[in-house]
Amino acid sequence: LLGSTCSVDLERKMSSSDQAATNGSGGSSGNKEADDTREEWEIRRDELKATGDGHFRSKAYQPAIQAYADALQLDPTNHIILSNKSAAHLANGEKSKALHDARKCVEHSDGKWSKGHTRLAAAMMSLGRYGEAADAYSTVLNELDPNNEVAKRGLEDCRKKEQHLREEKERELRKMQEVLDQQKKAEKEAQEEKETKTKNDNSDEGEEDDLLDDFFSEVEKATEKPKPTKSTPDNDSGEEPTNRIKTQMNDLGTSQSQIDRLLQVNYEWKNLNPFYVLDIPHTIDDDSIISARYRALSLLVHPDKCLDDPVRAKTAFEQVRKAMNQMNDVDKRKHVRALIDEGMKQGKRDWKEECSKSSNVHPDNKEGLAQAQSKATMKIFAEIEQKRREIERRKRKFEQRERAQEDDEKKKETDERRFHNEWREGERVDKRVGNWRDFQVDGKKKRTS
Repeated sequence: LLGSTCSVDLERKMSSSDQAATNGSGGSSGNKEADDTREEWEIRRDELKATGDGHFRSKAYQPAIQAYADALQLDPTNHIILSNKSAAHLANGEKSKALHDARKCVEHSDGKWSKGHTRLAAAMMSLGRYGEAADAYSTVLNELDPNNEVAKRGLEDCRKKEQHLREEKERELRKMQEVLDQQKKAEKEAQEEKETKTKNDNSDEGEEDDLLDDFFSEVEKATEKPKPTKSTPDNDSGEEPTNRIKTQMNDLGTSQSQIDRLLQVNYEWKNLNPFYVLDIPHTIDDDSIISARYRALSLLVHPDKCLDDPVRAKTAFEQVRKAMNQMNDVDKRKHVRALIDEGMKQGKRDWKEECSKSSNVHPDNKEGLAQAQSKATMKIFAEIEQKRREIERRKRKFEQRERAQEDDEKKKETDERRFHNEWREGERVDKRVGNWRDFQVDGKKKRTS
């Protein structure tokens, strides 16, 4: 792919001297006519482009980039030179600069030049942005050139890379889970050693990630609040929706108790579980029951209904609405239920282990088992959220670095344009072009003599 997309566009205009050498003795008159068809700056631009092409073929990428940059000072919107400069940057390992020039190439060719899009896609792929690269290749195949072989191969490569990237992420997540399991095992061993020294010390202060220290320490102290017996409405009972909501509201208790539950210490972490927020068993999958619970809870904590504490009520209401958005997504709800099932299993294992180590803990203590399962479930949700935040942090850092590189390129381009405009003012351009023309004439006279 790199070889096909990074090949420099070598369609060059023949210079006047090349035509003269081809036409023999009759080339002098043709040479004059050819010179008259282009401005002096155009001739100079084409010579600089040809110099850059030669350097590129010789794999001297930095001199090629400089030659293309000099040519662009004379013609900043030339999409062919921008394309070649992007290819040189990419071959030289300067991925962000290659992307910058490729975008300008597409912009100045009005998006109608297929090679500009393939150049843009190649730069995107080099940065690992396979989805955007696939979109660029698809634009070529769907709108510009359906038979473009470079775009076909590139689109296929993008799909393979995306699949490989997904597999890599899955492997990375599995490795992270293994590391977490090892950390958990080390924490348990440390706790056992601690308990042998002090029997009355029941604190579990295992080393955790700084982001979750407060959360896990608070979870250790958490106790299950007694809840009133929940009466799950039967969908087949013929109960009206209004009566069902009233039943749910009676089951939930007071507005203040629900606001306190939803905004307790470290609620951002605890409320990651939408079933916990709605205060219903995770085994319920009936949309009508979930909807009735959501409406009842919303009525209880809505800011308009809690005039004594509208600020906290608004925060609690946002937590309820966020949880319901997750529940409305069938795939997310299924994933959440699977996480809770895993947390229940892990909590049961933890509870059995704790019972085996302490004679004061009875295995039939259902309240203790429920607390262990609740703690394990919350820990799973918190660890996943921590991973998500870390991925987002890395993504933001990468985007910031890329934006900084693009800003540097824009500043350099602005400085070059300002220098070029100042250079063209006055008579400096005419003097330099005149000297160059005189040099060419003198050189031809010497060769003729």
